[in-house]
Amino acid sequence: MTEDTGQGNGKTPDVSPRVRELLEVGARVFAEKGYDAATMRDVSDASGVSKALLYHHFESKDNFYAQIAFNSSKDLYDFVKENVPEEATASEKVRAFMIAMATFFHEHRWAWIAASTAFWNDPDRHRLEARLKRRKELEHHLRDLIREGVESGEFNDLDPAMTGRLILSSVNWMHRWYNPEKAMTPPQIVDAYFGIILNGLARR
Repeated sequence: MTEDTGQGNGKTPDVSPRVRELLEVGARVFAEKGYDAATMRDVSDASGVSKALLYHHFESKDNFYAQIAFNSSKDLYDFVKENVPEEATASEKVRAFMIAMATFFHEHRWAWIAASTAFWNDPDRHRLEARLKRRKELEHHLRDLIREGVESGEFNDLDPAMTGRLILSSVNWMHRWYNPEKAMTPPQIVDAYFGIILNGLARR
């Protein structure tokens, strides 16, 4: 019996705490070693469970990796939606959006890295399409928040799509350079980014 990834329908089923724990361990193994080098034996050793139990939940290495990437993107979008307040100014909503993304990265760094690596390399078209759809939903959510600020006069007359890409890029690539041994956490870094973006570089 394998865990359903919701492949092809864009839906992610609930998973048991034990399966979620295995996914988190697997994410770290894949992020550290890369997909090609990592093996199910590596995951078995790191998680302290037998390969037989792994294959009870996941039919193959590809299926296991796909669930890590698929669930990570779903969880990220849900987490951001839950942490952007409905009753707030546009700038407060954009700041909450950015900090929510950074907080998710901080709490699920290995899954984020594994999912980012797998994003364009998934041979399964349905899984890739589902993740692309979810990414577009995240982008459009941010654009709507920016557009809200433009229409209310809180923000300058700027392009929501271009501004959204700038904001998302500032967070999406943190995994390439972030050092957890440094003093600032990802949410603190992104909060500083928000201040720079909101206030601009030029002295008023």
